[in-house]
Amino acid sequence: MFVLVKMKDAVPIPASELSKPRSLAVSNQIEKKYSNRVLLGTGLCVCLYEIEELGEGLIYPSDSAVHVRVTFSLVVFRPFIGEVITGSIHRSTPEGLWISLGFFQDIFVPPHFMQDGSEWDEEHQLWVWKSEHGDAMLDPAFGSPVRFRVTNTIFRPVKRPSKAPPAANADPTLVQQAGKRFVDRKNTPARTGQEQEQEDEPAFQVMASIKDDGLGLAIWWE
Repeated sequence: MFVLVKMKDAVPIPASELSKPRSLAVSNQIEKKYSNRVLLGTGLCVCLYEIEELGEGLIYPSDSAVHVRVTFSLVVFRPFIGEVITGSIHRSTPEGLWISLGFFQDIFVPPHFMQDGSEWDEEHQLWVWKSEHGDAMLDPAFGSPVRFRVTNTIFRPVKRPSKAPPAANADPTLVQQAGKRFVDRKNTPARTGQEQEQEDEPAFQVMASIKDDGLGLAIWWE
């Protein structure tokens, strides 16, 4: 479920951090930059594992930060295909079931990967497994652990435009162009539900199955 990934980066240390031991200052900046960040094709960065090598610090003109070349390892969440993991139900929708691990909630179980006989209950807004032993609701309120098998991992490039205002000393021509683009965006038609859904898609998503014996709510198999 977790792997170690070796990285190399030039980490800028702000002037306010220079009074701290160099290894501590570098560690703080690495955590700030990479923690809870998805690296495309790699996984979700959880935390810094260790610093393997610290290079010399470099100072550039008009920049008060000291840039240090660092080789380090990160703990990354990247489950392998076929791995069985235990989580909890986060929410139910007609499209499928979402499972959470606490630190990661983009685990999706589509209907065809649920137990045979699973149906969407419109009244309760829940998925129900109908079997010869009775009906079992997949209700997040139960709090029961749920076991699932990883079937695929999906990475998506996510582009979200910055909402920050232009800098005070920015070129007036660029500010004017930015203002025009903002007005143009305001005058554009509202986005469709499909466009909104595509924009809200997670950068890293785990596809899962609860269809086999032993999978699904843990209380089913006790």
